[in-house]
Amino acid sequence: MPIQPSRTFIGILCGLSANLIWGLAFLIPVLLPGSDSVALALGRYLVFGVLSISILIARRGAGVRGLNWRVWGTALVFAFTGHLGYYFFLVQGIKYAGAPIATAIIGTLPVTVALTGNWIRREFPFSHLLVPLGFITVGLILVNVMEGRLDSALSVHFGLNWVIGISSTLVALVLWTSYAVANAGFLRKHPEISSSTWTTLMGVGALVLSLVALPVAAVSSSVHLGGVDNILPLLLGALALGVLVSWVGTVLWNRASESVPISISGQLAVVQTIAGLIYGFAWSRRMPPALELLGIALLIGGVLLAIQRTRKRS
Repeated sequence: MPIQPSRTFIGILCGLSANLIWGLAFLIPVLLPGSDSVALALGRYLVFGVLSISILIARRGAGVRGLNWRVWGTALVFAFTGHLGYYFFLVQGIKYAGAPIATAIIGTLPVTVALTGNWIRREFPFSHLLVPLGFITVGLILVNVMEGRLDSALSVHFGLNWVIGISSTLVALVLWTSYAVANAGFLRKHPEISSSTWTTLMGVGALVLSLVALPVAAVSSSVHLGGVDNILPLLLGALALGVLVSWVGTVLWNRASESVPISISGQLAVVQTIAGLIYGFAWSRRMPPALELLGIALLIGGVLLAIQRTRKRS
């Protein structure tokens, strides 16, 4: 009889795949230097929403019939905390505090999600996570230092803009941490809702929020489409982000969230950082320095050690 892979193992593979796909969100803006970041983000979530509506129509509402208003409301909240709201505050953080410090703060997501998830659910003794999270923390510091992020962050002049930027980035960190933990809890309480159906519901919520944000962004002149030559690359980028990064990535993440302890799936988020770095290195055709390679090795080692320790505990 062939050996069937465990539910947790499949969930870990889905979490890894989701973060490998999410790493493309770091690369696509690099491939489209002439595209406005706000326009690209709104295009991404509009595509995500339109695709979700199309899926609901194609399925003739299968999987969503009988869902009460609380489920739809939760999907709308998660569309904000895990998608549009998170990205909005991250962009504000980058705008006012600078990309280096905003990236360094957001890079702590694997740690905040793992600690928060384990604090709420008490899946494992914290002592089992101490060493793996230590590896991840040191790895994040090395990666950020070698990328020049921490040095640049420390050189920023303090002022009102800096305070606004730091505050916005911290809000983004809190939003996605709460989303990751609450989303995992919701999926486990509602096994009747499949990963793809839940992703589709969040996509509908993202569409609603995007349609609200679009006129606001237009009136405030936050969106700059640029010249005619930028329209096609912008559309292609929005399609890739909306279909692959948002929909497919979220389906895989939901599959992982419902079957993997949140203290583990949270740490899998380091793969997104590693993937983003590797894609960037490949595009620029350069090798990372030795210390950065060490940082990446520590990130990977921390996640593998956490999986090994928690599976042994189980």
